[in-house]
Amino acid sequence: MGKHKPLDLHPVKHTACKKCKSVLRRDHMEEGVCNKVVSEVDRGAVRCVGPWAFEKIHFLTRYFGIFGVGMHKSWQDNVHYIEICSGPGRCIDRNTGEEIDGTALAVMHHEAYQLYRSVTFLDKSQMVVTALNSRITALGQNGKALALQADYNDPESLVQICQQRAPRGLVLIFFDPTDCSVPMETVRLLSRSLKNVDFIINVATGTDANRNLKKAFAKPDGPVRKKYECFLGSATFFMDRDNVALAETNQHAHPRAQFRAAYKSALREEGYTYFDVEIVNKHYYDLLFASKHPTGLKFWQQAQRIRPEQQATLF
Repeated sequence: MGKHKPLDLHPVKHTACKKCKSVLRRDHMEEGVCNKVVSEVDRGAVRCVGPWAFEKIHFLTRYFGIFGVGMHKSWQDNVHYIEICSGPGRCIDRNTGEEIDGTALAVMHHEAYQLYRSVTFLDKSQMVVTALNSRITALGQNGKALALQADYNDPESLVQICQQRAPRGLVLIFFDPTDCSVPMETVRLLSRSLKNVDFIINVATGTDANRNLKKAFAKPDGPVRKKYECFLGSATFFMDRDNVALAETNQHAHPRAQFRAAYKSALREEGYTYFDVEIVNKHYYDLLFASKHPTGLKFWQQAQRIRPEQQATLF
């Protein structure tokens, strides 16, 4: 692929973005998409994001490139990318009003995109899927790239779509939810059905888990506890006496660390033994990498050698 190039997310200053404060932001969004403004570039839907979005896109695209270059020949050009909770392809930094490519367009603009047999974007919102497919069409990539409606809470339907798009070969799956609500059962079914899968998972330890773990311990029958048990794949984490004691303190870092360890433990049961965690925006959320092979971890560590602050950006 040649020499490393700075990440260009095609930024533009959005003239109509109001840079909403948190008290108004929820009313101005529908499933993360702003309902007040559209893209300055193509008048399509835009997702409202925080300043940490660039870090996430940086690490994802770095691995996307290294993974594609490193594996496409040994897998006879049967390398696939699947992104779950993709968003519409363009987003706005709520603090600066800058509009940039989201993860979906960022990987499609990457020079390693040509090395993938298929690139699939899944989102539960039909509005998001329609907007992203319009952008895929504008890039002339219909077929190889495709956005489809799917919900990770319906794992069998989601897995069926993934099997159709990536029937053989090696798959990189990126989960990008806003909270800790992806059922472990979905991850398990994907791993078992597609067989050769590396995962990058956005785990909201610094937001969702940080705010709600104490509540989950305090209310065993509450919806938060049930969500986390589904996320971890069992209730074992909440039955551990040490974790119960940690939850009663105000030392949030320790329960977060144990929560992260419990998630890794569930993935180990599926054969994932090579992990790394990139903590984004100090402690906002984790990008958890998981692979069954040491080469995957080698690639991930290589991707981390160039840090986001070393990138030349236009905003």
